[in-house]
Amino acid sequence: MTRVPRVRETPAGRAAAPAGDLVRSASSVAVRRLTVFTHVVFLVVAVGLTVTVVPAAGETPWGRSAPHALVVAVPVLAALVAAGVNLVVLRSALAPRGGPPRVVSLLSMAVVAYVPAPLLGVDWLAWTAVLACFLVVLLPVRVAAVLYAGGLLLQLGLWRLAGEDWGATIFAGVSYVATSFLLVVLLRALTTYQELERARAELALAEVLRERVRVSRDLHDLLGRNLTAVSLKVELARRHQRAGREEALRTELDEVLALSHAAATDLRALVTGYRALSLESELAAARRLLADAGIGCEVDADPQALVTEAGPEVSEVAAWVVREATTNVLKHARATVCRISAHVGDGELRLTVANDGVDAARVPGSGHPELREQGAGSGLLGVRERVRGVGGRMDVQSGGGTFVLGCTVPLGRPPVQDGRPDGRPPGSRTRGGRHPGGRKVGSR
Repeated sequence: MTRVPRVRETPAGRAAAPAGDLVRSASSVAVRRLTVFTHVVFLVVAVGLTVTVVPAAGETPWGRSAPHALVVAVPVLAALVAAGVNLVVLRSALAPRGGPPRVVSLLSMAVVAYVPAPLLGVDWLAWTAVLACFLVVLLPVRVAAVLYAGGLLLQLGLWRLAGEDWGATIFAGVSYVATSFLLVVLLRALTTYQELERARAELALAEVLRERVRVSRDLHDLLGRNLTAVSLKVELARRHQRAGREEALRTELDEVLALSHAAATDLRALVTGYRALSLESELAAARRLLADAGIGCEVDADPQALVTEAGPEVSEVAAWVVREATTNVLKHARATVCRISAHVGDGELRLTVANDGVDAARVPGSGHPELREQGAGSGLLGVRERVRGVGGRMDVQSGGGTFVLGCTVPLGRPPVQDGRPDGRPPGSRTRGGRHPGGRKVGSR
C-alpha cells in the first residue's frame, strides 16, 4: 500500500513548516507532561510490585535458607531490571519508530515477568499484568486477545500449581485483568492524544499552506494583468516620445499612473481578502488593452444580462477567466484578433476566449497534449482551480494557429470548496462595491 505523505513532507509543506512548528511546539508541552505522567505511573506500579515481592520472597523455600540480605537484594535487583525493561517497552509503545522492535520488547518483558517467579514466588507474576497491557497496545487485536486470554489462564494455573487456594487464585486473576485494563486505558489515552496533537499541527500547517497558495494565485491573477498592461503602456509611451507626440505620451503616462493605482488597490484587496471582480469591467479592460496592443477584440456577451442570469458568483469566475485569458494573449500570443464569447444556456454559463496568435514555444498549454489537458502555467492552473471551485470545467485547446480557452460552469450548483472559489465567505463584496482597481482598467 502506498503511504500518503503528510502535509509537511510535500515541497510546499516544507516551505510552510515553520508556522506548523509553532503550533506543534505549543501543543507538545501538554504531550510531554502527559508522557512524564505515564512514566511515573508505570514506575509507581514497579515500586508497588517490588514492595509486594520482597516480603513474599522470604516465604519461599529459597528465601527461608538464604541470608536475609540476599533475600532483600535479589528481589530488589530483579525489580530494577524489570522496571528498566518496562520503560524500554513503554518507549516502544509511545514511539514505535524510536524504540526497539516490538517482538524483542515483548519477549524481554515476558522473560522478566515469568523467569524470576520460581525463585521469588508467585507474587512476582503480578508483572504479567504489565506484559498483558503491552500485548494489547502493541499487537493486532486478534493476536493480542489470544495471548491475553492465554496469559490469564497461565496466571491462574501457576497460582494453583504453587498450592494457593481458589480465593487467592481468583484474586490474582482479577488483579491481572484490572491492572492491565487500567494501564491499557492510560496508554491508549496518551497515544490518542499524541495523534490528535499531530493532526492538529498538520491541519494548522495545511491551513497556512492553503492561504499561501491563495495569496500566490491571487497575486498572479490580480497583479499579472495590470503589470502586463503597464509594460504595454510604457512601450507605447516610448514610441510616442520618439515620434514627438507629446499629447499621446501624456495620455499613456496617465494610463500607467492609473494602472499603478489599480495594482496598489488590488494588493490591498488581496491582503484584506476582498477580491471580487466585475465581468463588465474586465470585458471593457480587455477591449482597451488589446486595442492598445494592436489586437482586434470581438466581444459577444452582455455582461449585465449574464450577471442577472448566472448570478454574481458565476459571473465573477467568468471575470477571472477573462482577465487571465487577456493577460495570456498580451504576454504570450502573437495575435491579430481575439474573440470573447459568453452565453447562458441549458443551465450553464459557457465562456470562450480564442485568439489566432498561437506560438507553441511561448503559449502555456500549447504544443503538447498533456499540457493542453492540464492547462500548464500558474495562471491557467489558478483559473482552473477557480472554475472547479464552483463545479465547472475548463478546457485549453491549441491547433490550426488558434488558441482557445473555454470554461463551462453550471448554474445554481453549490461550490465544492470553501464556500467560494477564492475563499471569501458568500455575499462578501469589494469595499465600496467597486472593482478593486477603483475604475475600469485601461479606460480613459
